[in-house]
Amino acid sequence: MDSMKPGNTGQIWALVDAKSFYTSCEQIFDPKLANKPVVVLSNNDGCCVAINELAKAAGIKRGAVWYKIEREAKRLGVEVRSSNYCLYADMSRRFIDELAEFSPQVEQYSIDEAFIRLDGLPPETLSQYGKNIVETIKQRLGLPVRVGIGTSPTLAKLANSAAKHYEKRVNSVIHIQTEQQRRWLLEKTDVQDIWGIGARLATRLRTAGVSTAWQLAVQDVTAMRRLWNVGLARTVMELQGVSCIDPGDIDEVKKQIMSTRSFGVGITNLQELQSALAFHCHRAGEKLRKQGSQASIVGIYIRTNRYKQLPQHNKSSALPLICPTQDTQKLITAAQTQLSQMYRPGYAYQKIGVMLDELSPVSQNKLQLDMFNGDALEEAKRRDLMNITDNLNTRYKNGLKPASVIATSNWHMRQAFRSNRWTTRLDELQVAKC
Repeated sequence: MDSMKPGNTGQIWALVDAKSFYTSCEQIFDPKLANKPVVVLSNNDGCCVAINELAKAAGIKRGAVWYKIEREAKRLGVEVRSSNYCLYADMSRRFIDELAEFSPQVEQYSIDEAFIRLDGLPPETLSQYGKNIVETIKQRLGLPVRVGIGTSPTLAKLANSAAKHYEKRVNSVIHIQTEQQRRWLLEKTDVQDIWGIGARLATRLRTAGVSTAWQLAVQDVTAMRRLWNVGLARTVMELQGVSCIDPGDIDEVKKQIMSTRSFGVGITNLQELQSALAFHCHRAGEKLRKQGSQASIVGIYIRTNRYKQLPQHNKSSALPLICPTQDTQKLITAAQTQLSQMYRPGYAYQKIGVMLDELSPVSQNKLQLDMFNGDALEEAKRRDLMNITDNLNTRYKNGLKPASVIATSNWHMRQAFRSNRWTTRLDELQVAKC
């Protein structure tokens, strides 16, 4: 079999992802969960957001409402855990750190997967190199992973999906090395399963006679650019083995930023609602600054639980700012002003959220100021303060928060089945008895 011709840059990409990441993290630290069906629940223990293979074999479906299946799941011996985001985030960081030993270029794509570059390695050694990655991460972290390797990020992602489907036959690693392998894989891949192609675009492509990845890969790039768009033309090139998409570019700049979450119990106290709203402003502000944007509108909403026979009160509002900002304190002030106007005593609120809208890029050299109250020096100091706060929170696990985010647990999520935060809390460290 002839070797595949590499892309125009000679790049080699690998996508490494952890299998059933949430449930795997739980099993690493709790020996009782070994060889058992495990599910992890969503916020407030609502739905099954993660299931391992044994849970799937037992008939548990991802997205199932827990209270509806709880009795049957326990009868089947299914172990349940609440989402433990502190643990998952720390294990994700360790996972990425391990990958850095295998490649100088690591592009984290999500909490449990990352692209790495393997340029320069002999093609005949890549499959074994992938197996070394699988064995090393399993040995050091306890995480089972899969590896897909190709000459473009899109091919690497398709190879990774195939490694999941044929896991036992390929030992969790697939390297698309030959033209015959590429064609075989693309012929078996539905066009909607290609990275970056959604349901609507897939429907249009099928109408045009393109229903598989192979049928898309053989299209003329120039014609696809002229008749469709540049993005689809790049996807065609990627399927042909030519790397032209940087995974870091896939995360588009968001036009709106939201932060919201349901409460574990209904909240009637205004101070607790203010605390929860400040927390969401804090989170939204971090996301805003991370993508280098500023907001011109701050919107909020509050809701009661429509599924309970209780008095209902659902309100939302949006407040335009005089000048766009990315300052958390200004976002909190705008949000709290609206909350004080829409809050009504006696209602048990179930959810509160904040939405930042009319986003625009932040100029590093120019500050847009309020004509009457603007102070360039003060604004520059505030921007520096936000940068310092974000850096410290990245390093020390969200240690700095606005004072308005008071230490009350009443509005936090319900997590009746949460395991210990083994790697980030001294008082929850694993205990060895001997």
